[in-house]
Amino acid sequence: MIMMEKNNGFKNIFSKRNLKHGSNSIILIVAVIAIAVFVNILVGMGDFKLDLTPNKLFSLSDVSKNELKGLKQEVQIIGLFDDGKVGSSDEMKEVTELLSLYSKYSNVKISYIDPDKNPTAIKELDPDNTLDLQSQDFVVKSTVNGQVKRKKLSYYDLFEMQQDQTTGSYNKTGSTAEQGFTGAIKYVISEKTPVVYFVTGHDEIDVDSEYSNLKTYLGNNNFVTKNLNLISTATIPTDAALVIVASPKSDITSGEKDTLSAYLKTGGKAIFMFDYLANDPSYDQFNALLSEYNVAVDYDKVKETDDSKHLPNDNYTAVLDVASNTIVPQAFKTLLNNSRSISILKNTKEWITTTPLMSTGDTAVGEMVTKSRGEDLKGPLDIAVAVENKGGTETSKILVMGNASFISNTAATTYADYYNNSMAFFLQSMSWMIDKQDEIVVPTKNYEVNQIQISQLQANVMGGVLIIVFPLLILCTGLVVFLRRRHL
Repeated sequence: MIMMEKNNGFKNIFSKRNLKHGSNSIILIVAVIAIAVFVNILVGMGDFKLDLTPNKLFSLSDVSKNELKGLKQEVQIIGLFDDGKVGSSDEMKEVTELLSLYSKYSNVKISYIDPDKNPTAIKELDPDNTLDLQSQDFVVKSTVNGQVKRKKLSYYDLFEMQQDQTTGSYNKTGSTAEQGFTGAIKYVISEKTPVVYFVTGHDEIDVDSEYSNLKTYLGNNNFVTKNLNLISTATIPTDAALVIVASPKSDITSGEKDTLSAYLKTGGKAIFMFDYLANDPSYDQFNALLSEYNVAVDYDKVKETDDSKHLPNDNYTAVLDVASNTIVPQAFKTLLNNSRSISILKNTKEWITTTPLMSTGDTAVGEMVTKSRGEDLKGPLDIAVAVENKGGTETSKILVMGNASFISNTAATTYADYYNNSMAFFLQSMSWMIDKQDEIVVPTKNYEVNQIQISQLQANVMGGVLIIVFPLLILCTGLVVFLRRRHL
């Protein structure tokens, strides 16, 4: 009798149903343990981090990675503060986290010096006091041909600031830290620093005031900006990577035209930007120069008649879709206020390639500023045209735009939602012009907070679901499982 009970016990243990449920439980336990062990291993690895920020604030772009992989000499980045005192909520924590990614490359050395504890540190880093170093600054340095090159990055080189028009205060809207550090590395390892010349003498936009944002972008990406008066020079300097004419209020002389033409025929690169002007000056010499590239500046003011393609109650501030192409690889929307159109001439030449980069739709009209110049122009209208000319001794490139204010400091505050796209368009076009598309400028990383807009009713429903429905579902599920188990 006893033996039979024992045999029945073994049979019950190894019955198909018990064995099935027992096996499932064991598999689930093993799976949970394996996942827990795997997660702990990953967390235990100091290098494992996930960057879930929308604009990858804590990741390096491919531009930076390629630059760092190609380093042939050592680069030092020194922060003038005690990194041990940087808390998790400190704004410098974002910067030190980013620099930890740079330190993974063997030729990049990151260090921090507290000037309060080491008073001679600033003097040692900048013996001639040319950088005017302060606490919280960074110094990027390297040695090129036996000469030490240094570049300073201050707080305002690491963050994008925007002024609140109501309070007058400045708020951080983005990170330019990667842009600053990668650009500084390019600068300290380069034997030559390319120069972008801004033409003066025709009441153009002042670089130091209205284009200071652009100047900072260029400086952070290893470009020096200088002014150039064509009246006082017979040739464009040989170190010119690019010449920019930004919103001239009067025409150039025939001598200036010849200087620019000679520069372009030998492989020069130039950007011409013309704003709409109410006094409607003639640009005969400019158009004589541009005709060599099969384009011309029109004397109109672009008006958009489709309400969906301009700002509310402002037909002259058009919202344009920029399509991706071989010159501007990124597609986005931008905004242009008070533009003029650019015409592509019909006398085509096989050695000249014209590529429209910004265009309106059929609903736009080019209203002639002075009616005696002719009839209004019908859309579509080209606002930006890139031209490649292979007819000279070397290939030259120009970009002609019917707007210069879209990348100004004023546009950064007035049309803040579109400004970064406008700057990206300009910088990507510039990268194509100077044959450095593989070194596209590192963009600003905006601070974005992903939000879901819900009404009070929706909030109440979601609260009810979380507080009442989910707990009831869990309770009911538990009861069902319990009752089924009792009948096994």
